[in-house]
This record gives sequence, C-alpha cells and structure tokens, in this order.
Amino acid sequence: MTNITILIIGAILSISILYLVRKGKMHGPYATWWLLVAVSAIVLSIFPNIVDWVAAQVGITYPPTLLLVLAISMILIRMLTMDMALTRKERKIRRLTQKMAILEAALDQTKDRH
Repeated sequence: MTNITILIIGAILSISILYLVRKGKMHGPYATWWLLVAVSAIVLSIFPNIVDWVAAQVGITYPPTLLLVLAISMILIRMLTMDMALTRKERKIRRLTQKMAILEAALDQTKDRH
C-alpha cells in the first residue's frame, strides 16, 4: 500500500510541475529539479528493492538510512544552489542599481546645463 501511495504522490507531483511550467509559473531549472524528485519517487515505488540493493552495495545495513542520507544530501545541495542563485541575483540588482544611479546623475547634469 505504501508503494501505491508513493507512486500516486510522484505522479501528482509530476503533473503539477508540468502544469506550473506550462502556465509559466515555474522555470526550467527549478522544474527539472522537482521532476527529478517525482521520477525518483515513482521509480522507487515501482522497484522498492533498488534501495535494498544500493544500500547493500554501499555497506549500509539498514536500507531506510540510505533514503534519509540521500534526502538530506539532496536538500543540502538544493539549498546551496538556491543560495548561489540568490547571490547572483543580488549582485545583478546591485549593479543595475549602480548603473541607474550613474545614468540619473548624468541626466541631472545634462538638465542643469540646459
């Protein structure tokens, strides 16, 4: 029953992401990330033994621990990429603000001359 629930959640998430992209409310890189999460949920619900096999290959004795470690790692990676994007946007806003101030000052100088 749990696998069916996870499959339904993954399918609903996939459909929701595709709908948001279609409506222009979500951009490509963000949608790709969430589609990866949805597809992972769907694959793991269809083939739950993958977790056991990967955990055995890595040397983890309790397979659900692997899911927790992967989930926390993915969250940390996502947070890092979001911080990097935010930093780029802040830098761009600061540069645009500085350019706008320079242009306004130049405009004021030309008005004062005439």
